[in-house]
Amino acid sequence: MSFLVVALLVLVSSAGTAMAQVQVSGTVTDATDGQPLSGVNIIVKGTTTGTSTGPDGNYELQVPSGQDTLVASFIGYITQEIPVNGRSTINVELQADVQQFEDVVVVGYGTQERQQITGSVSSVRSEDFVKGSVNNASELIQGKVPGLTISSAGGGDPNSDPTIRLRGISSFGSTQDPLVVIDGVIGGSLNNVDPNDIESIEVLKDASASAIYGTRASAGVIVVTTKSGQVGQEQISVSYNGYGSLETIERKNDVLNVQEYNELAQLTGIDAPTFDSNTDWFDQITQNALSHVHNLALSGSSQNTSYRISGNFRDREGIQKQTGFEQINSRVNLTQYALDQKLTFNVNLGVTSRKEQEGFPEAFRYAQTFNPTAPVKVDSFETVGNYFEQPLFDYFNPVAIIDTREEEEERELLSASLRGQYEFRNLVPGLSASLFYSMENEKELNRGFSAKTSKHGGNATTTAFGTGNAFRSTFDSQEELFETTLNYITDIQDLSLEALAGYSYTEIVEEGTNAGGGDFVTDAVGWNNLAYAQDFDQGEGNVGSFENNHKIIGAFGRLNLNWDNTYFANASYRREGSSWFGEDNKWGNFWSVGGGVEVTSLIDVPAFDQLKLRGSYGVTGQDAPFSGISRQRFGPSGNFFANGSFIQSFAPISNPNPDLKWEERKELNVGADFELLESRLTGSVEYYNKRIDDLLFQISVPVPPNLFPTTWDNIGELQSSGVEASLNYSLVQTSDLNWNMGGTFAWFSPTILEEFVSEETQFISNAGSPGLNATPLIKVEEGEPIGEIFGKRFAEISPDGNWLFFDADGNKVTADQITLDDQEVLGNGLPDYQFGWTNDISYKNWDLSLFFRGVFGHQLV
Repeated sequence: MSFLVVALLVLVSSAGTAMAQVQVSGTVTDATDGQPLSGVNIIVKGTTTGTSTGPDGNYELQVPSGQDTLVASFIGYITQEIPVNGRSTINVELQADVQQFEDVVVVGYGTQERQQITGSVSSVRSEDFVKGSVNNASELIQGKVPGLTISSAGGGDPNSDPTIRLRGISSFGSTQDPLVVIDGVIGGSLNNVDPNDIESIEVLKDASASAIYGTRASAGVIVVTTKSGQVGQEQISVSYNGYGSLETIERKNDVLNVQEYNELAQLTGIDAPTFDSNTDWFDQITQNALSHVHNLALSGSSQNTSYRISGNFRDREGIQKQTGFEQINSRVNLTQYALDQKLTFNVNLGVTSRKEQEGFPEAFRYAQTFNPTAPVKVDSFETVGNYFEQPLFDYFNPVAIIDTREEEEERELLSASLRGQYEFRNLVPGLSASLFYSMENEKELNRGFSAKTSKHGGNATTTAFGTGNAFRSTFDSQEELFETTLNYITDIQDLSLEALAGYSYTEIVEEGTNAGGGDFVTDAVGWNNLAYAQDFDQGEGNVGSFENNHKIIGAFGRLNLNWDNTYFANASYRREGSSWFGEDNKWGNFWSVGGGVEVTSLIDVPAFDQLKLRGSYGVTGQDAPFSGISRQRFGPSGNFFANGSFIQSFAPISNPNPDLKWEERKELNVGADFELLESRLTGSVEYYNKRIDDLLFQISVPVPPNLFPTTWDNIGELQSSGVEASLNYSLVQTSDLNWNMGGTFAWFSPTILEEFVSEETQFISNAGSPGLNATPLIKVEEGEPIGEIFGKRFAEISPDGNWLFFDADGNKVTADQITLDDQEVLGNGLPDYQFGWTNDISYKNWDLSLFFRGVFGHQLV
């Protein structure tokens, strides 16, 4: 009887369980266009029971109880909870989460909601880029990021890359350029991505934000994300944009005409030669520069594929004659989903071909110093092509330089990457793994030729033809990157956790050749046949080649915590090794910690819609500047005559230093992010204090015991701090008229050099010619700011025409009476602060952008 009771209870229990199970099916679609969504996660709330939609958006799921709740989630869409209520068919429409895309920021190895960021990260979207004539990707954010300084070299040279500095000086002897990451490719080239193809640029400014990249991140990190096709795009989209621009000189230095020149010579008593011509040398070597840019892009998608293909053409003239470039760039971005969108492939390919006319940028210097009364040409100077020249040191006719010299560079860049990512959502929800491989190739061919009539490069004089000169050089670089990462995301009640672990391997191989010589029989061959240069037969030609290898290997990890969208914390660690450092210090440890709190989630703060306080501390590294820096090296050093022939000799060119190690940047950053006036006014303000230890620098050493008079060593530290702020305000918001105003501001403290290994004042630059060779200019001294301009303090010009300067006692003396002790700090070449001001105004279908930027508080020589 008891057995029958137990059996009956088991049967009733089983029947009850079977009755509680509910078979639920349905379709998940996009609420905007009704298209089915594949790969949507459908999970029974509070359990691990779940499934995902197929290619047609359909799903089937056994639900334990008819009163359970389903949770539908998909990247880029708002998560939705749906009570079952005994239903067997449940169709779901998901709304695109536009706000999510706006608040997601690309950081190292992934993305993060801006609310959770505790370091210093500035993000600039494509709609906020600098408008107008932009020829390099960095110019898109010029003045848009506080603390980031982007400047282009003067002289009207369109081929020079902009100089990029983040939060001031970051190194002495190594690179000061931020690390560039393009679609995950570490060390990418901004020259291989056209500004039209960029979706967003993130700048990781402090050591906490950039520590995940470890080496090469001491100067900050610029993360570039290119445009891609969007899943769900129904039709193929074709877009074209183009523009033309005109550059001209705003202001030139005034020069004397013949009459004024003679009057000044008589007034000062200086025997200055005059040649009865009025020549504007700047006008002679410059032009109105015309440029035009064209971009054509094609994008589209199917249910599991999205793509974007673009082509760009740029033709830019320089303000200096015979300068400019033509560039063709193409890019392909492809995303392919498979296995119910658990497997994702991303393919990125970028190709750039560029041909530059190099001209001769120093022609501007000679235009400044050449006699304004001299003619451009005279018939009697046949040996220099009838160009007027004088037999003076470092004194050349700038027009002759441009006309009798030719130099060009051809450059090809190829970047390709493949990423495969798999989500183990059915096995361990929130767990994913990825493999990433990238390859970058760069090839350069430089060619130059100076005619026999060129005084500057061809050794011609006013009485004899020169030998002429030609050279060719090549440079090939290949960089391969392999990375694998494991990522895990989960929620534990009110705590959201994200963990990342990975391994990185980089190998860089660089090689090049060069050859040059002169004494040509004829100028007709130019650079095309160096065998015509008789210098090689006479043992005077130059031939060289090189190959450098570089390996960087690292392992890294990161942990992000978010408690109820109120408290935030993160930490990262990277251990990395470089083959370029000393045998005893090849490996370095780079780490960061950070925390933040959303104040408005805890207390009511009047007027604030959002107020987050954050702070972080991090350590990043800086790699060595070149191969072999820590080793004893020998190189060619002339030749000697023995047994009737010349034999090449070799001599030391460096000393070994097995203790040479990474530069380390240690930085504290505190800040606040806020929103007011119903989020119409947003902004941030932050303070940083950084110290760069173990600076790499080449110092003088005694010989003996050393074999070479200089050695690379870790010699001291740099200390600096600063304040940065940004504001954005929606001034006008109507159906027809919108006016958005934004501003950035940065203040830099002086960068102080501490613990410098040398007790004596050193100089890292001189004023140069004409007339100022070996003249100290930039002073480096322990305890003093970097960038100090050092020299004689000018007093006046005496009645007899002599320049007078103040000595240490305040007396006015001539230049030859001034000693090094009499000279003083005249200024500093580094700015104290910078600002940017943006106004974007749109009225119906018309828009206007006004942008101003500036740097202040510095001096120029």
